[in-house]
Formats: sequence, C-alpha cells, structure tokens
Amino acid sequence: MNVNHLDVIGYREDLLKKIFDSSKTLSLDLMLNSGKHEINREDRTIFNDLYWKGFFPVGHVLNFFSSNFHAGFKKRFFKEDDQYAGITSDTDGFIHAKNSLEERENDQLGKHILLKYTEIPWRGFYDIFKVISDKLLIGKVFIGAYPHGIEVFTFCMVREFTFEDMSVEDHRKLYDSAKVPAKEQIEGVWDMAAVSNNNHRTGVARLDFDVKPDGRIEGRYQFMNLVQGQTRVELTEDELQMHDFTPMHDEIRTLDNEYMIGKWCSAKKEIFGPLSAGLLHFEPTSDGQTRFCFYYTLKRSNLDRLPAPGVLDRVMRQKLGVGMTFEEEMVGRYSPGELRDSQELEPDQGVHCQFNVKIIIADLDEFIASEEHRAELNGTIQFAEFNEDRNVVCPLEDGSYFNYLRKNPDTEEREMRYHIRFKHRDKLYLFNGTKFLQKDHKGDVAEILEDYTTLYCRITQDDNHVQIGAAKLKFRTTEDIKSIASMLEFGLSFEVTGTKSLWKKISARNKMNAFTMHFIFDEYNPFGL
Repeated sequence: MNVNHLDVIGYREDLLKKIFDSSKTLSLDLMLNSGKHEINREDRTIFNDLYWKGFFPVGHVLNFFSSNFHAGFKKRFFKEDDQYAGITSDTDGFIHAKNSLEERENDQLGKHILLKYTEIPWRGFYDIFKVISDKLLIGKVFIGAYPHGIEVFTFCMVREFTFEDMSVEDHRKLYDSAKVPAKEQIEGVWDMAAVSNNNHRTGVARLDFDVKPDGRIEGRYQFMNLVQGQTRVELTEDELQMHDFTPMHDEIRTLDNEYMIGKWCSAKKEIFGPLSAGLLHFEPTSDGQTRFCFYYTLKRSNLDRLPAPGVLDRVMRQKLGVGMTFEEEMVGRYSPGELRDSQELEPDQGVHCQFNVKIIIADLDEFIASEEHRAELNGTIQFAEFNEDRNVVCPLEDGSYFNYLRKNPDTEEREMRYHIRFKHRDKLYLFNGTKFLQKDHKGDVAEILEDYTTLYCRITQDDNHVQIGAAKLKFRTTEDIKSIASMLEFGLSFEVTGTKSLWKKISARNKMNAFTMHFIFDEYNPFGL
C-alpha cells in the first residue's frame, strides 16, 4: 500500500489498522537504526535515524495523555551478537525496556515482525510490526502471551518527520546552527509553539515585534489568547533577547524570514543536571553551570497585529448597530505668536482657553473597526482674548472631527486628535490638538492619566496655514471640586443612540471600554515592565 509517512502521523487508529491489514511487511533489516541525523531547512523536515519516533493514533486516549503530559515514546533497533535487539523508551528517558525482534508468520497476521519485552515488568506485553517502507512502521501492542494476546492499540513510527514534530535534540541542533535575526526579519506577528518531549509542538502564544522608524523595537506577547504584555527587546551579537517581568528571558535566532527558533531560560543554576522532562529542559552553560529552559519555535503568522485577548476580543467583535455620544471639556492656556511647540508652554503663559464639545459616533461598530476611529464634533471654543477681542466664544464649524487611538504613520504611535474649525470675524481658523499616547516611562497609572488628559494644540489660519498661536489644554480630573464635578459630568454624558434595548446599551459601553483597555494594556503594560 502506497502511503506517505508524513501523512500517517496524523491518522486515526482505524486508518492505521487498514494500512496494517492491507500491507505486506518488508525486511526486518530496514528497521535497524543507522544513527544518521539530517535537517532539511528548505523542506522543514528532519531525518533522525538515532531511533524510530512513535506516534499514538489521533483521537486515542493515549494521544490525549501524551499531549497533556508532554511525553512520547521511541524505539531504537540494532544487532547484538548477530541477534536483532532493541530498546523501547519514553522521551523523558525514564523507561529503558530491552527488546528482542524476529520475523514470524501465521495464518492470522501473515508475515510480521515480533517484538518481545525481555525484562520484568514488561514481559506481559509484545508488539507486532509491519515494515511499510524504509521510513514507516505500523505496530500493534498486545497484552498476554504471543500469539494469543489481547490487542490494545495500533500506532505508527517514523524516522523522518516535519518541524511540527521536532524533538528537543532537534531544537538544540537547529538553534546552534541558526543566525542572529536582523531587524527587518523580525517585524510582524509570530505564532509560538512549545517544543516538548511529546510528539507534537503545542501552540502556546504569539509574539509581535514592531520596529519603529527611529530603530526601536517594541515587543509584545499574548499567552494562550488570555494574557497580554510587553517585553524589552535587545539585539545582541549572539541572538535576539527579550526580557519581561519574570526572572527569565528569551533568546531567539532565525532560520529564515518565515521561521525562528527560541528558548525562554532561567538564570544559571547549579543544583540540576542536564536532563529533559516534558516542557522543561535543563541545559549546561558555557561556564559549567546549568539552567532550565522552555523551547519553542516561531512561525510568521498570517495576522498583521495581535488580536485582543479572549474576553476583550469577544466583546469587541459584537455587532451592535448603535451609535454613541459623549461630552468633553478641555481647559488650559492659549498663547498667540510663533511658538512652535505647545509642550513648551508654561502654566501661566498666555490666556484662558477651553472647548466644550459633543463627540458623535454615528456607528460604533465602524468606529472601532476603522483605522481612523473618527467621530464628528460640535460645540464651542472659548478664548479670554483672541485677535485683540476679549471673551471670544465661537461655535464649531462643520467638518470638525475627532480621532481616537489613530496611528500616526510617521511615528507609528497612537494619538487622540481634535480637528476643530471655527470662525472669528468671518475668517476660518483651525485648532488642531493632539494627545500623544505612548509609553515613555514606567507605563503606570500616572503616565496613562497624563497622556490621556493632556492636549497639545496648534492654531492656524485656514487660508494660508500660518501658525498664529499654540495652546496646552487639560482634561481636569481631581485637581479641585470643580474638576471632580467635570469628570463626573463626563462619565454621565455617555449616551448610546439608535436603540432602546438596555442590553445593547450596556454592550455598547462594554465594547468602547474593551477597545480602550486593549490599547492601554497593549501600549502601557501597566502591570509589567
């Protein structure tokens, strides 16, 4: 029967039995291991003839236990004193059961290979093999005395497999031969899969590397689609390193533009020897100590950015078909003249300035899904003095708008932008304000509040775009009784439009909050580095 050994790894037991029953075995000599080990990076395959790698059938309870306990099995076959012999072991290295092998034939099974376990406590078991090809064995496990034992399950074994089924030793060889990645190679989202002592890599996380125009690399992780945070990224002469809030760190190298290989390692320890168990692997260091690591691979994802973590993602994906409005008051100082940078304004410089606006989101679903996150503005803007007139109050003109968490294409950082159009003495002016939402320091609550409540503004004439002044405004929070009242009014001003359903109104507020919280945890990582 012509079958592909790489496909058989993913077969259910009924298909394995069908191959076994319909196939004639090849020679026992094909089962002997040569010790050869080759890695084909282009095909993403590994030929490992140190032993045969065993796979429980997909859907079988043993496959479930193997995956959850991160352990598998293997067999090595050789000749000893002109006799065929073998060793069956688990991939953690705790079991070493000696075997004998011989060719047999009977009416029920036809020609086959009998594997006996020669030592207690394994003598009550035996295996029946058929050699399907030089890279594939199909075996059956029996309990009892040959040939009258009770069949337990059918399995397959291969000596060539894909990177999806690499072993710990395969990972080590790949890592040692891999290169330091360049910045342009790591940009994007990567799917992480753990390499363990079971037979299949297990998807555990995603990493996102964002190379900024100034050369900085921002790293983010998302674990099991539940926990998200930031890491500090460094490119060394040996590897790419990532450091997070744990005492461990990542070391990553690249095979090519689509595949990287890494490990998450502890500080050096002296109390363990080099061993491997499940997901946890101990390895010697260059100075004679030992450390423990988790091994993993990284494949370039088809995602262009990390999705929101589980619960937030479900909330944000809801299609509600509603709108939302809320009101905001920003208060500060306006300084006329050629001051280019409003961040340089002193607290007492200039004259009083404020705006009171209603932010109108016509369609909340579209607002969150779009790149611009745009809403319309109406309201008023006030100056204690403007163009030599005192106590100037101007209504906002049509075309005034607000962007929430819009990415600046030049800096690739998120911003809140207010584009306010107003007329004074029949001349149109533009009041453009920006809140810069990026982690510059600790990313703690104080920094988040400062970024979210501080607006830097530039005022120009519409016809020639010549700057006539600058302003710095604040959304006041707890400075005084009046500011506390203003903050309460802001919270109470949120209104969901286009529905009378209480459930939809609650869901809309939750969706807006989830959108905000996702950004805050993604950018500021308030509980991490």
